[in-house]
Amino acid sequence: MLVSLFLVILICILIGIYYYFLPPIPSLKKQKYPYALLLGCPSHDDGSMATSQIKRCELAIEAYQKNLFDTLVISGGAVKNQYTESKEMAKFIHQKCSMPIICETQARNTYENFKNSSRITQDVPILILTGSLHAKRSCAIAKEFYSNYSAYTYPDHKLRHIIREIASRYIYIKIELLKKAGKY
Repeated sequence: MLVSLFLVILICILIGIYYYFLPPIPSLKKQKYPYALLLGCPSHDDGSMATSQIKRCELAIEAYQKNLFDTLVISGGAVKNQYTESKEMAKFIHQKCSMPIICETQARNTYENFKNSSRITQDVPILILTGSLHAKRSCAIAKEFYSNYSAYTYPDHKLRHIIREIASRYIYIKIELLKKAGKY
């Protein structure tokens, strides 16, 4: 009985920690955002576009055509190979649609996507463009850099993406707990 109670309390604490650090995604405002931030992801080693890159680019085109934002900021450096994520994604988008694009080319992870892009955009309303699995953690990171943000996503249910995102959320929460304890 005592063990069951302990497990219930532990589970409640873990769920509370999870929702504290990864709150719900703010709802999409009925406004036009000055900027949308398209989060990068790596190209294949031969330079061809990865499926996630294509889906994110198509999402940016769709959001622009729906008049959801004015200027697209694409963030991502050459992380896995020599191909700079933001530049490759900008090329793909410009082949299909004409829109104002700013490339941030130094970011190596989601945190740096926001850190570097916020220097470009400042603290103005921003629309985050990414896959549905990545959006919750992305919005949790965004709150450090933006006071008004939301996410526009495409459905992403690939098993390897789910596993990667579980690990990434765990690491994110661990880092945030270490920050709160003054150890990071």
